[in-house]
Amino acid sequence: MVSPDNVQDVIHEEPVVTDEDGHADPTDCGGSEAVQDALETVRSWRLARSLEQLRSQINARFQSRSKASDGTIGDAAHATRSSDHNPWVVDSAGKGVVTAMDVSHDLAKGIDGNWLARTLVAGSDPRIKYIIWNRRICSASAIGSTPAWTWRAYTGANPHNHHLHLSVRPEASRYDDVAAWNLDAGSHESLESIDTTAEVDEEILIANALNTIGEGRREASLLTRLIDAQAEIDTLLDLYVAEQRAQTAPEDNALEAVKPGYDQLKAGYINLFDSMKVRPERAGEVAWHRTKLLQFRPRYEEVAAQTGVPWWFVGIVHGLEGSFNFKAHLHNGDPLTARTVQVPNGRPPVWNPPSDWVSSAVDALTYQKHAHQPDWSLPKTLHRFEGYNGFGYYARNINSPYLWSFSNHYTKGKFVRDGLYDPQAISKQCGAAVMLRTMIDNEDVKV
Repeated sequence: MVSPDNVQDVIHEEPVVTDEDGHADPTDCGGSEAVQDALETVRSWRLARSLEQLRSQINARFQSRSKASDGTIGDAAHATRSSDHNPWVVDSAGKGVVTAMDVSHDLAKGIDGNWLARTLVAGSDPRIKYIIWNRRICSASAIGSTPAWTWRAYTGANPHNHHLHLSVRPEASRYDDVAAWNLDAGSHESLESIDTTAEVDEEILIANALNTIGEGRREASLLTRLIDAQAEIDTLLDLYVAEQRAQTAPEDNALEAVKPGYDQLKAGYINLFDSMKVRPERAGEVAWHRTKLLQFRPRYEEVAAQTGVPWWFVGIVHGLEGSFNFKAHLHNGDPLTARTVQVPNGRPPVWNPPSDWVSSAVDALTYQKHAHQPDWSLPKTLHRFEGYNGFGYYARNINSPYLWSFSNHYTKGKFVRDGLYDPQAISKQCGAAVMLRTMIDNEDVKV
């Protein structure tokens, strides 16, 4: 029988199911049925007293905070997975102890997940086992080649951007230590000044994740480790494509409504292209893009044969929209496992997922009205590239990074997500015009 204090905890905190890595997912709460399941299936349990102490301090400091994504114990389905949200630790009285807690991110009314993550890491409390926040995980112990208290990529299905997950160590001297937590260890920057949409440096996170591939699996066969590594790489690539797509879609109807016509842009395209120079610090990355375009040319020529679109146009769009990932739609980088969900959504209209990349690419170019067009002159080509991403940059008086990033014609400023422009943000993608120019200069193509 679950004690009354447990009943209050379950209902107040709302038991939650987990993602594929066994971490709580507040976006998929089981509601009243899940509460009943939890009460019927888990042993008598309580929350670790160290977490009760932290929750009490947070509630006292942020009295109006939302608790919508708070969580402690998981539901019955969650109990089948390995997670600290299960009462797998048993105290001296034979009672299960939940050693994990989720704290809602609520910038509007008080607590910011960025601040809490910084504060916990800065304090390096010996009770902490690990922290998950906003697609990152930080452990109190070294993981592979990643040092303790260092953020690395977290690639679970739940990005943990609605709540911060905290697990404490399983020793009673740690999880039941009720000493006050240091909530003044981190930056004293005001909560209002913290940008919750700030980009995570995906290159660092992915590099850290790659360093840990295969760790703890050395007893497994080489084949097993290779398959596991491939799965991890696929997950990381999907994450990277999603991040890039989120940062390269200035679909702002108000700005698009005032876009200049092709005749107004034609001369400017030619002048910019003729005077363009690759930034020296980006030359290596530009060369790498050319190598990928040439390497995948046979795949792009399959699409060209069905659409009449030059293979290099297909390839450059693939690099920008899908980061050269053949498991992503050419429309917008969405995964091929289903029709697209981002703009344009529901494409291709006839689809039996998972289907093939070529079919998707043909549909994307047909949808954009690029298929079977006779004019592939330089200005018309650049106009089509820019149209693929949008013309909203003209209202900002800068050249579109979708075309000119990595060149002397672009310094900073970009849409970091649909309709949200950041004048200080810098594109990390190689622009379409830059890729085209390096291929022309190397006599790979003629336009």
